[in-house]
Amino acid sequence: MFKSEIINVCHLIVQYYKSNKVANSKILLSHITLASVTASDVVLMPCHFSSHWTLLVCRQKEQCWDFYDSFKSGRHRSNLPDLVKTLYEEVSEALPADIIMWPINEVPNLPQQDNGDDCGVFVMKFMEEALSAETISWQEKKNWCKEMPQFRAEIAADILRAFSNIINTNISA
Repeated sequence: MFKSEIINVCHLIVQYYKSNKVANSKILLSHITLASVTASDVVLMPCHFSSHWTLLVCRQKEQCWDFYDSFKSGRHRSNLPDLVKTLYEEVSEALPADIIMWPINEVPNLPQQDNGDDCGVFVMKFMEEALSAETISWQEKKNWCKEMPQFRAEIAADILRAFSNIINTNISA
């Protein structure tokens, strides 16, 4: 449903973190406009903290942030207010002024990873759930670690499909 959009966003973010160049951050941030934010109920913000990915979700109607972490650690959460402040400073024209004061709620009962390698896949799955119109029952999703090979295969297939679509579009043009 939203996988291709999630993959595109994650791809941009991974490129930014790998290169760590100011030019790339400007490309990423240029997509955050008043029109795009105003049109969205939910804004997804994958966060990278020294080799660990988490997800911060801005819920505009509720005026709050939700924090998703597959490997609970107080140090990940402690950086969030500064991260929100930095986001606001970078794209203040696209965000409400009081957004830095909104509460940051840790989402309870999330599935937890059992290794040091799956946080990125967990973030992508959290993104799918955050965008879902359905009520989330995290208790039903506790087996994500066992399903990780399937999730990785689905992501690879989605990337290949998106790449194939780009090639087909370019050939047709």
